[in-house]
Amino acid sequence: MTIWAARNILARLPGLPKRLSVAAWTAFAWTCVLSAQSASPSAPRRATFAARSSLVVLSATAVDGRGRPVRDLAAHEFRVFEEGRSQKLTRFSSARELAARVLLLVDASGSMSAGDVSTSVSMAAVQLLAALGPADEIALAGFDSDYWTVVPFTRDRAALRQGLARIRPFGATALHDALDRAAADVAAQGEGRRAVVVVTDGVDTASRNAADEVLARSKALDVPLYALSVVSPLDDPRSPLFAGRERPVAARDGQAQLARYAELSGGGAFVVSAFPALRAAALRIASELEHQYRLGYDPPDGPARFRRVEVRTTRKGVSVRTRSGYVPLS
Repeated sequence: MTIWAARNILARLPGLPKRLSVAAWTAFAWTCVLSAQSASPSAPRRATFAARSSLVVLSATAVDGRGRPVRDLAAHEFRVFEEGRSQKLTRFSSARELAARVLLLVDASGSMSAGDVSTSVSMAAVQLLAALGPADEIALAGFDSDYWTVVPFTRDRAALRQGLARIRPFGATALHDALDRAAADVAAQGEGRRAVVVVTDGVDTASRNAADEVLARSKALDVPLYALSVVSPLDDPRSPLFAGRERPVAARDGQAQLARYAELSGGGAFVVSAFPALRAAALRIASELEHQYRLGYDPPDGPARFRRVEVRTTRKGVSVRTRSGYVPLS
């Protein structure tokens, strides 16, 4: 179902006008978000997780066999391995103890200017804000060939809505450069549940940094990446409106690169073209962030080279996602 189908369903509901523009539908969705979060939440708790810079900190998400987050694991149920050797867990926090800080990174390049794509970008932001908790802090940034902060970290959903309305698609796409800056911005906020959520078509045309360089730095910062690749229903094989045409190589390669970013950082990647899939992806991202664990251990002695990390749990039927490794401070 596309955004237009969703609009038509709304129009048939009692008490609503028979015609709703895209702008009216988006405004209606924002009203729902703001109404649901109008109560003044308590101030988010600031973590004092790591006192030493040498501590290896891992953001971890545990899921059951159906992909649903598991939120009640205790510290003794985790096992951490570095290069295959078990490590003693010295720091632990559960999702219930920390507020989240999420940077929503919106592709503002010219390739996102198509009507159905730009509308889906707005709706992705709406759904994500609706799904995150009222105490969670969110920042909004945009990028084309440059990267800029639109709204700094805040719990003010109205300010985020206004910031989103100021983003106008134009110019080239420096996706990898933007991901590099976004991960650094989130890491600079200190400890806590955190992530970058990028909404893009996945095509990079102007980055100065190579994807592998950005990925290596983001792993060191321990900032999970969630990618929402927004495509037209005409280009989505799962859509009833699929035109049967093959997507350009750059678009396919871009989505594959985003999936790699997500996997190696401990996040997730989604390709969406219709409202139900978009909403499901936003809810999945928010749910995983809500149940994110923070684990820490003292790194063993050794050279300052990349070290593979794996996190497991002793609970049957549960798997754990985290970044693939790190490089210790020299």
